[in-house]
Amino acid sequence: MATLTISCTSEGKESESQEAILVEVLTASTSMSAGVQQFPGRVASDNEANLSTIVMGTVTSVPVKVGKQVNKGEVLVRIKDDQILAQKSQLEANMVQAKANLENTEKNYNRIKNLYAEESATSKEMDDISTMYEIAKANMEALEARLHELNEMLAYTTIRAPFDGIVARKFVSEGDMAAPGHPLVAVADPSSMKITANVPEQWIEDIKEGEKVWVNVESASLESLPATLTAVSEAGDPMSRQFAIEAKLDESAGTEGLKTGMFAQIAIQVDGSNALFIPKKALVERGQLTGIYTLNDEDKAMLRWVRTGESYADSVEVISGLKDGEQFVADATTSIRQGQQLQTQ
Repeated sequence: MATLTISCTSEGKESESQEAILVEVLTASTSMSAGVQQFPGRVASDNEANLSTIVMGTVTSVPVKVGKQVNKGEVLVRIKDDQILAQKSQLEANMVQAKANLENTEKNYNRIKNLYAEESATSKEMDDISTMYEIAKANMEALEARLHELNEMLAYTTIRAPFDGIVARKFVSEGDMAAPGHPLVAVADPSSMKITANVPEQWIEDIKEGEKVWVNVESASLESLPATLTAVSEAGDPMSRQFAIEAKLDESAGTEGLKTGMFAQIAIQVDGSNALFIPKKALVERGQLTGIYTLNDEDKAMLRWVRTGESYADSVEVISGLKDGEQFVADATTSIRQGQQLQTQ
């Protein structure tokens, strides 16, 4: 009798200690949801320039490092310019002589022109001086064009930052040979980011410029960043049969920690299908298992394992483990135990 009394008293106290928890309960329902496909891509600057030169020469200096902040006009690369300067000096000397010749020829041309008007010079004399004058002008113009070309080449021996940004990549070091068209250094503006990716041809018809998409960058711990498709290529790569796309992150997206070159994924709605989505906060993680709390007939919490699919913003697709019409706890972040009495709101 004493043992039975103690047992009953103990059960009563345990029952009283398990007070019901107030929770929000949702009813699972499938609906026609847009299918979501994720395409691998990378983070890039919306304003990035690969700088090269038009001259052949030895790189004498690269006074910047990758990742360094640079200002517009700052020197990034210097190329040996001795030969170009020597050519310019020789050209300028030739121009002095050519200018003097042109001035003298122009005086003779004007003199004979006046004499010819007074019928004091022959037609041959006029033709000869006219030819000499045109040749002198053409020679001077050619020298001036060559000087402009040399000045342009000299400008390309000093590569400067075209805008404020960071040095994204360096392709040469001091002592390397710079060649026309080959990149020397890349500068990117980190204040404006975009995501580039390639889409297989099977999905390209479902993707339109201006659509809303979501971006995941795992290395920066960024998930479901809102973005907009700003470019969808009309011409695919004939080898890979993929089409290039670009997405611009919305101004509201938090981009802290985002860096150019990071691996990213673009999640895009591509087709319609029946799917069951629940809030991500309803999930319970136990190691590699994922579950949710459902309710039994007595409104007690029952942990049930489920298999999830694609994530979409703040929701996740449940592939199996939950059926249409079943109730589940909307927020499992509160302290809930298996078998605990629940009070729905």
